[in-house]
Amino acid sequence: MSSHPTNESWFRTQPVLWFLLAIAVPGGVYAGSGIVFGGQSRERAVLIGITFGLVFAVTTAVLKDALGR
Repeated sequence: MSSHPTNESWFRTQPVLWFLLAIAVPGGVYAGSGIVFGGQSRERAVLIGITFGLVFAVTTAVLKDALGR
């Protein structure tokens, strides 16, 4: 049995949570790598990470809507 239908319905029933996760996960990874590997200050890395996460989440949402998924 595939878990894909369960995940699909979860994303459709929890759009706000999905959007927040789509911001937090890539933004957090980007900020963490900026701190660890780039030597950036925490404030700057978090600001850039949040911006990256927002752009990622909005782009993903627009593409999902345009493709009808």
